[in-house]
Amino acid sequence: MAKTPIEKAIEKQTKENQKAAREAKLRERAAACIQGASYINGFRVMDKEAEMLLSSVLKSYDGNDRNYINFNASDLPQYLRESFSLQCEKLQMYGMFSNAIVYMSGAMITLTESGKTYFIDKESAISVSKQSSKTGLSVAHKKYDVFISHANKDKIDYVDFLKENISQLGINVFYDKETLSWGDNWKQVILSGTADSEFAIIVISKNFFDREWTEKELEEFLNKQNERGQKIVLPLMYGISLDELKKHYPRLGDIQCISSDDYTYKDITILLAKELIKRYKS
Repeated sequence: MAKTPIEKAIEKQTKENQKAAREAKLRERAAACIQGASYINGFRVMDKEAEMLLSSVLKSYDGNDRNYINFNASDLPQYLRESFSLQCEKLQMYGMFSNAIVYMSGAMITLTESGKTYFIDKESAISVSKQSSKTGLSVAHKKYDVFISHANKDKIDYVDFLKENISQLGINVFYDKETLSWGDNWKQVILSGTADSEFAIIVISKNFFDREWTEKELEEFLNKQNERGQKIVLPLMYGISLDELKKHYPRLGDIQCISSDDYTYKDITILLAKELIKRYKS
C-alpha cells in the first residue's frame, strides 16, 4: 500500500531528526576530545589521531588556491578509517579545516591557512618554548588589546560610542577609522590588526550579514581561536536575535554571546576589562 503524503512527510522528518541527532552526538564527542589538548607556549597541540589525518590530507594537497582536496581515506590505518567522521569534525573544531563533507570512502575538504602551516607552527612554538625556558623570558602580549570588527553602517549609531567608552579605560583598540592612514593598503593593515590583537569584539548586526570583509575578519579570528585554543572572539549582537546569529554563523553557536539590548557601553567595557585582566595574569 502506497504511503500517504502525511506518512511520507513524517518519515522524512524522522530521518532528518535522526541525522541531526547523530551530527550533534558527533560534535559532542569531538568537543570532548579537543578539550584535553595540550598547549605549548599558547599554541594548542592536537591529539595524535587528528595530527595523523591532517598529515595524510596535507600529502594529498596539490597547492591549489582554493585549498581544496578530494581526499581518499582508503589508505588510512583501519582505526582512522573507522573514526574518520570524528577526526574530520575534530579538525574543523581545531580550525584546520574550514569545511569537510564526508562520504563513503573519503571527504571533500577545504583547508584553512592554519591547517596548511600547523606542523611548522607547532615546531615554532616548541622552539620558542625551549628558548623561553633557557632565558627565563615570557612571550610579549599583542600590540592591541582588542579589535572591533563591525559593519561600516553601524559606526555612527553604535560602534563609535562603544569604541570611545572602551578607550576611556586605557584599553588599546584597533579601530579602522582611527588606525588607517592616507595611502595605506587597508586590507593588509586590517589583516595585520587581526594578527596583533588579543581579543576581537565582533559587533554582529543585519548590516554585518553577508559582507565579504566583515565575514573574512570573523573567519580569521575564529580560525585563530581554534588554532590557539584560547578565547579570542567576543560576539556582540546589535539589533538581532540569537536565532538570527546562529542561522548566519553556525560556528558561533557554542560561543557565549551578549546583546547590546542587555548591556550598556559601560557594561561591555567592564566585561572586556575583566577578560583582559584574566588573560594578562595567565
